[in-house]
Amino acid sequence: MPTPTTTTTTARLVLAPDELLTLAATHERAELARYRRLAFGFLTYDTALSRLMASLGIECERRLQALREAAERHGVAQVVGEHTERYRPWQHHLPLGLVTHHAMALDSLHQALADADYSQRFYAQLRTASAVPALDSLLAKILRQKGSEHAVLQEQLTSRGELGCHSLAV
Repeated sequence: MPTPTTTTTTARLVLAPDELLTLAATHERAELARYRRLAFGFLTYDTALSRLMASLGIECERRLQALREAAERHGVAQVVGEHTERYRPWQHHLPLGLVTHHAMALDSLHQALADADYSQRFYAQLRTASAVPALDSLLAKILRQKGSEHAVLQEQLTSRGELGCHSLAV
């Protein structure tokens, strides 16, 4: 008597340009808001970390611009659109907190690192799901940037965790 066999089929998610660019832009706007909150939170505790977080936010703005340009090239500019809402930290769902001590700084850096890891995996999945080969170079570039972002945050966490102190250098 023959033994029944089961066949497993794995479906691959494929995103059209408008879907992919909408997801990427929405994610990048959230990243921008998060880095702005972190920059503000570290402002009174460690100005160097505050500047780093602000710089990472600026990189988010550059990625958003690149996503807008890609959307225009693919005729779906309206899905990415210009996000002109003024940043108001008190309106976001995450609490606005000023970092006041070393343990809090380490916790914030740990969370930033975890978020950077998530973001890197998010873009890797977007790249895999892309139905448009022309977007591959943009997604590859963003993925490299996210890898660098992760490495920088990891180095900050490692160096500050070992020091056990903070700097207020301007």
